Amino acid sequence: MQENMNYSKVGIDFIYEKSVSFLSNLLQFFMYVVNFKNRIHKIFSTRKFLTQPAKFPKGFSKNLHISSLKIAERNLYIINRKESKSPKVIFYIHGGAYISNIISQHWDLIKILAEHTSAFFIVPDYPLAPFSTFTETYKMVEKAYKHILTTTAPQNIIFMGDSAGGGLALGLAQKLQKENSPQPEQIILLSPWLDITMANPDILSIEKQDNMLSKSGLIKAGQAYAGSSEPTNYLLSPIYGDFKGLGKISLFIGTNDLFICDSRKFKRMMNEQNISFNYFEYPRMFHVFMAVTMLKEAKDAIKHIINLILSSQNEN
Repeated sequence: MQENMNYSKVGIDFIYEKSVSFLSNLLQFFMYVVNFKNRIHKIFSTRKFLTQPAKFPKGFSKNLHISSLKIAERNLYIINRKESKSPKVIFYIHGGAYISNIISQHWDLIKILAEHTSAFFIVPDYPLAPFSTFTETYKMVEKAYKHILTTTAPQNIIFMGDSAGGGLALGLAQKLQKENSPQPEQIILLSPWLDITMANPDILSIEKQDNMLSKSGLIKAGQAYAGSSEPTNYLLSPIYGDFKGLGKISLFIGTNDLFICDSRKFKRMMNEQNISFNYFEYPRMFHVFMAVTMLKEAKDAIKHIINLILSSQNEN
């Protein structure tokens, strides 16, 4: 394990070396027993889409201030440590395969990060498929980002997203770059969904190890989000976009996650293009494990995320 990392510089290549925790193994066994990976198919068949964000967990507001405003007729949540004077703003885009809203684990992760960094977290309740497509989603998150820019310099902004939110965060940064708009200082990706086509042949060898995600379910969700547009559009699958000129990128991923295949592909592409970035890999960990905050592996990942945020604060 690497110690004394220089978080102010990109180029970290980290692999977690401790043994997998009992709790992580237990959770993954439970996912297997209840056939958790079939949940996307169940959502489409029952039409029980999670359209409303989860309520804030009990005690969430003890150390945090919560407010909201409307952007494009959607809620934009603002969460910060009470009396915080940090200039740093984290634009956090939640995951959920573009069909599900914020869940309690998202709030748990945001709470820990906000308390330990004093940064402001801006969380968009963006439009979801199948009731909306990526066109409406991008309109909302772009308006939210422009709102942030009215009070915050781009060098004090970090994009952070998990799963589908990671893909959306990276796609938004690429769109801003193409339009010569201000880039965020950092982009932190947690188990990002980089390619909704799920065409990477390596996925077949990983699918049995992933007790949370199914290739067929994700393809179905991606098609609903894309509408009639080509799924290789970089706004839908940012792995097909341009990585040059973006904010400093850090990526966290587990190896029992279907998205490990495209995360490793992304890493190879970045290396081939001589674009330095931070890569954190956790053997035998599941999709967005860092949001299950009681896990020892999640605590380790959160430590690195906090250090990335604080290192950028120290630079400014």
